Amino acid sequence: MCRSAWALLLVLAACKRPAEEEVAAGPRRVECILVTTRSTQDGIEVRGTVVPLPDRDAQVAAQIAGRLLGVEVREGEEVKKGQLVARVEAAALEDSARQAEAALSRATAEALNAETTQKRVAHVVERGIAPRQEADDAVAKLASAKAAAVEAEASARQAHRQVERALVKSPLDGVVLKVLRQTGELVDGTPATAVVEIADVTQLELAADVPAQDLVRLSRGAVATLVFPGMPDAGFSARVSMVSPSVDRATGLGMVRVRLDSSQAKLPPIGLFGTARIALGEAHEVKVIPAAALRNMSGKDAEVVVCGADHLLHVQKVQVGATAAGEVEVTGLPADARVAVQPVIGLADGEAFEAR
Repeated sequence: MCRSAWALLLVLAACKRPAEEEVAAGPRRVECILVTTRSTQDGIEVRGTVVPLPDRDAQVAAQIAGRLLGVEVREGEEVKKGQLVARVEAAALEDSARQAEAALSRATAEALNAETTQKRVAHVVERGIAPRQEADDAVAKLASAKAAAVEAEASARQAHRQVERALVKSPLDGVVLKVLRQTGELVDGTPATAVVEIADVTQLELAADVPAQDLVRLSRGAVATLVFPGMPDAGFSARVSMVSPSVDRATGLGMVRVRLDSSQAKLPPIGLFGTARIALGEAHEVKVIPAAALRNMSGKDAEVVVCGADHLLHVQKVQVGATAAGEVEVTGLPADARVAVQPVIGLADGEAFEAR
């Protein structure tokens, strides 16, 4: 009989121990964060590359064919409008210019002589010493000589222009982006054999191709923010400067250009890839929580665990929006709610908790 009593007591003690341990464990300790609000604007992200303004970039080519005697600039060098950047061999053109100058001198002398002769003949004819025919012939010879002088002057100017074209000059103030030809190389006098590329780097734009459905939502003057993977610590303010009025029929894309604020300390280099977030509409308030609070996310759907005022946890569905700097926009939560951030996995709906 005593043995049975002791066995019953042991069984009762074993059943009671887990319950006592559960009470000792107490509610789950959870770190909770208050839902915050911030002001934001809807926007469109476009991706493109940094380019100069359309009329401030030039591939400079020689206007005559020949061999380059020298390239006078280097990449990265600043140049002024009209500055010499390269020279093309022009010995034959210089000889032609000298011949044209000699022809002009000869024609000018002949015109002067014809004018003197015409005046002398006119004086003689007025006195009746020579026939009127000689006066008419002298006038005709003078007109012919003057015409020849004008023609020779035009030929001389043309010859000098050809010599001048052997000097390749910058068409604008800017910086040499690329040297495309070196001393000794041949050029054909067309843009196909450009010598250097020069651009004004004081005003830059991000040029991007965007789908038609985004293009029609954009307008000139819209505010934008630019970021570049190659410059992760820098952000640039900008505005939309051009929205293409047409869309390419083959690709369905249209061009948008976003001009950077030129007053910023350091502008990105030309050709750098970047992203512009262009603001649309008016600013509005959104609810934001740490991205770590989300669980069971599928597309735009996710769930969070709300730390209730009743000291119980409540699993709630939310819709996810934009994410930035570890925070995510959500809809479906009241502004004064608190959500669990540590731990998140393993929390059950209706479970008691204690806030850390």
